[in-house]
Amino acid sequence: MTTVNLEHLAGRSVRSQRGKNIGYIEEIRAERDGDDFVVTEFHVGVYAAFERLSASAIGVAMLDLFRLRRRDGLYRIPWDKLDISDPTRPRLLCPMTELSGMKSAPDLEE
Repeated sequence: MTTVNLEHLAGRSVRSQRGKNIGYIEEIRAERDGDDFVVTEFHVGVYAAFERLSASAIGVAMLDLFRLRRRDGLYRIPWDKLDISDPTRPRLLCPMTELSGMKSAPDLEE
């Protein structure tokens, strides 16, 4: 198990296997595991910040108005698909085609 301080990852540029910048880590999702929290996925891309800030009906309406909820370049990257062994240079461990774009509504329960 790798332990990394989240402040070393937030805002970092993520590179594809070919070295292309696919976006910045905008959000890190984690679940409680006993006394610890375990990262489940990383939200990456220019529109991930918009989605993170849209946890209200008005925010969701704005995303829909500008069609940002359905834009490409917005990714949910499972924890095991991102190499964070060097937190200053996170990179994908899978081809871009394996990533699912974030096309669902933001979590309004939070």
